[in-house]
Amino acid sequence: MASSHTTLEYKAFQYLQHWKRVSVILPPSKLFNTKDKYYPLFSCIYTKTKEFYDTLPLRKNGEKAFIHPINVVFSLRLADVNDPVTLCGGILHDYIEEKVDFYKKKHQLGNSREDVRVLDEYAQVISHNLESGLTEFCLKHTMKRTIVSEIIAITNLLTRYKKNYYYWSISNIFTHPNDIEKERAIFIKLSDRMHNILSIESFTEPERIYQCFKNIFTLNNVKKYVIERYGENAFEQKKALLIVRLFKRCAKATYDAFLEIMLLSRAKGIDDTISMLQLAFKKFEFEKAGLLQVTHLDKKEMHPLRLYTGIIEKYNLRLHHQCEKFDALQKSSCAYYHHFFADYKFTPNQLNAIVDYKDAYSLKEIVTRLLYLPGYVLSGFEYSKMFVKMR
Repeated sequence: MASSHTTLEYKAFQYLQHWKRVSVILPPSKLFNTKDKYYPLFSCIYTKTKEFYDTLPLRKNGEKAFIHPINVVFSLRLADVNDPVTLCGGILHDYIEEKVDFYKKKHQLGNSREDVRVLDEYAQVISHNLESGLTEFCLKHTMKRTIVSEIIAITNLLTRYKKNYYYWSISNIFTHPNDIEKERAIFIKLSDRMHNILSIESFTEPERIYQCFKNIFTLNNVKKYVIERYGENAFEQKKALLIVRLFKRCAKATYDAFLEIMLLSRAKGIDDTISMLQLAFKKFEFEKAGLLQVTHLDKKEMHPLRLYTGIIEKYNLRLHHQCEKFDALQKSSCAYYHHFFADYKFTPNQLNAIVDYKDAYSLKEIVTRLLYLPGYVLSGFEYSKMFVKMR
C-alpha cells in the first residue's frame, strides 16, 4: 500500500490546504534565493528593516513586529513569486508608514492639517533617504541601480499617506498606469491582508469584522481587475496565474476568519437564534438578490432580513472614520434584536454577538462567491464606486 503522504488524495490536500502563518523570524536565506544576484540587496533591506522593527512594540498577540513583513514575503514565496523587486517590496511595504507613526508618537503629533502635512513631508524624506542608501549599496556591489527605483516605486505605491483614507490608497494601486508595478503592488497587498487576517486574534472584537471587510474590498477589486485584464477563465485555468493563486489564498484566509468570528459569537449563548439568522439571510439572498450588489437599509422591513441590507454601507462608514454613524447603526441593530428576541432576555453582550454573527455569516458568503463563481464581482463595491474623496 502506498504511503498516505504519496497518494493523489494527499497531494490534492497539499494543493488545496489553507496557508498558515509563520510565528518565527525566518532568515533571509529562507525567503530569497541565495543564488540570485540580488540576494545581497535583499539581505541588506532585510537587515535594515529588521533593525528598525526591533525598536517597535510587540504585536497585540505578543509576536515581534518584524513577523509581519516576514509573513508577507513568506506568502509570496509560497505562491512561487520569485521577482526580486516584489520580494524586496514585501519586506519594505510598511516601512515608511511605520517610520512615520514612530515619528508621530515621538513628537506627539496629532491629526490636525498642519501635523498631517508635516508627517507626509517626513514620509517623502524617508523614501528619499531609503532610495539613496539602497542606490549606494548597489553601486558599491556593482548591481544595476535601476532595481532600486523599481523597489521604491512599489513601496511608495503601497504607502498610505496621512492625508488619505483607505479607499484612496487602494484606488492609487488600481488606477496606477504601470501594469507591472500595479501587479507587484497587488501581490504584496494580498499577502499583507492575508497575514493580517490570519492574526485575527490580534484585533479587538469590534475590529475583527472590520478587518475582514477590508479584505473583501481588496478581493472584490482584485477580482474585477483580473477579469478585465485576463478574462473570467483565469480563475479556472489548471495552472493558475500568480495573482489568482494569491487571490484564492487570501480569500480562504478571510473565510476562515469569518468562521472564527462566528464561532466566538456563538459561544456567547446565542444558539437559539442561529437557524433564524441563517434562514433570514437566505431569504435576503434569494428575494432581494442581496449578494449581487450593495444594498441599502430598509427601516420599514420588520423581518430579520432587513439587517442584511446595508452591511457594506455600514462598514464603509468605518473606512471613512465616520464612527458615530457606524455606532448608531450597530445600536439600531441591537435594539431590533432586543425587541425581536424579547423572549430570550439577551444581555447587551449577547445582542452584539448576534449582530457580529449575522454580519460575519453574510460577508462570508460574499467570499465564497468571489472564490467559486468565475464572473462574480459585488457590484457597487469597486474602488471607483465606494471611494469618496475626503480631505
